[in-house]
Amino acid sequence: MKVRKQSYGFGSVVGVGGQARRRSSQLGIEFKRPPLIFLNTYQLEPRVKFHVANVTKAINSVLDAFYTDFKYTSAESPVRTMLIADHVMRAVKAMKFDRFRIICVVTLVQRRAQSYNNAVGFLWDHEFDSVVDVHREEHTALIQVTVFGVYLD
Repeated sequence: MKVRKQSYGFGSVVGVGGQARRRSSQLGIEFKRPPLIFLNTYQLEPRVKFHVANVTKAINSVLDAFYTDFKYTSAESPVRTMLIADHVMRAVKAMKFDRFRIICVVTLVQRRAQSYNNAVGFLWDHEFDSVVDVHREEHTALIQVTVFGVYLD
């Protein structure tokens, strides 16, 4: 017994039919792009180095705007953490550090008589890679913003 699939009436519309059809607009030679070829730049040092003082100022300005007089709540804290991370990333990327991967880690914890330890490991180039770490404490919460500038050679 053959069972036919239900038709929704779109069989005559190009691109929706059951059979794979080749598009005639993409068959011509003019639509085939040449392969991209990138030449070596032989550049081993960044043009703009990761400036720790400017990044620290940017982080502090974002924290002044979004973290001053913050009261910890379990509902608002994840949203506030993502908002701070987004604004820090935008501020650091606006500084246009070329050939750097920017990594921003924001940790917001409630202060309840416990300790907080954070460890991060990287394969590090001490000449070009940098890290900026800023801590703030309010009455009910502690925030740590860490920005890594990892050079891509």
